[in-house]
Amino acid sequence: MIIPGIICGLAAAFAQCVSYLFSKKFIHKDGNSFALLAASHLIMGGFAAVCLGILLLENDLPPLKNYWLELLEVNGFYLFGQLSFFLAISKTEASRLAPLLGLKIIFIALMGVVFWGLHLSFWQWLAVILCFTGAAMSNWTGGSIPLTGIWWLLGAVTGYSLSDISIKQLISRIETVTGTGMLPVFTAAAVSYFLLGIFSLLVILVFRPVKLKQLKPALPFSCCWFGAMLFLFTCFALIGPLFGNIVQSSRGIIAVAIGAVIAGFGWSEHERKLPHALLARRIAAAFLITAAIILYAFV
Repeated sequence: MIIPGIICGLAAAFAQCVSYLFSKKFIHKDGNSFALLAASHLIMGGFAAVCLGILLLENDLPPLKNYWLELLEVNGFYLFGQLSFFLAISKTEASRLAPLLGLKIIFIALMGVVFWGLHLSFWQWLAVILCFTGAAMSNWTGGSIPLTGIWWLLGAVTGYSLSDISIKQLISRIETVTGTGMLPVFTAAAVSYFLLGIFSLLVILVFRPVKLKQLKPALPFSCCWFGAMLFLFTCFALIGPLFGNIVQSSRGIIAVAIGAVIAGFGWSEHERKLPHALLARRIAAAFLITAAIILYAFV
């Protein structure tokens, strides 16, 4: 199951990197972070409803009472992380922020030390230092990230990390009813995003943060992100959130490569074209964060 899990993790990382570009385009041209959050999750709620409909053709939906708390944790932490990332990406390029999401694994490790009595080896502490070094290198590759952007990035790392932990717990709870396999994975993803869609609909009806014309430009991000989440839920189910986040660290290298291609085509509204020296530093920072995560997990 390791190879399929790695493949799903890489597919999720690539789809997320593409979605970051669409999110930046929406925020800069079609609306703000709140509008994208509401519009995209309304659309993804529709995708999830279709998935649930297909699942319910041959299976019963597990009773909500068995996993409502895990579901609330997944969605609550995720919404906080997603909104924080949208606000962060409005301040700088996606290719700079994506490698820094590798700090999730460090956040999880430090949470373990403080709250769960986890003991880190010398090599794991070295990995923590290397990861922060890579983050610092990424921050100063072509001008530093504004302080507000750093705060929102830390919010995204916190929210995403806690949501990742909760995803595995949610799938495990559903497995107690359905048994193991892919059914609990797709059920967890579909129920999560269906409820997020209902929540978004209520927010739109009450606060009206989204106009009808904004749904179309939100569609590309929604398609990429929903596909990424299906792969991500599957990845976590197959190899767990720790190893899954290790594979996801490739997102930083992928994002830098995509950013360089985008800038090469002259699409400066998405990514600035960097001098070769700065681009090399950004790539080195992405590799350093990736190496630190691998060192933490395997040594």
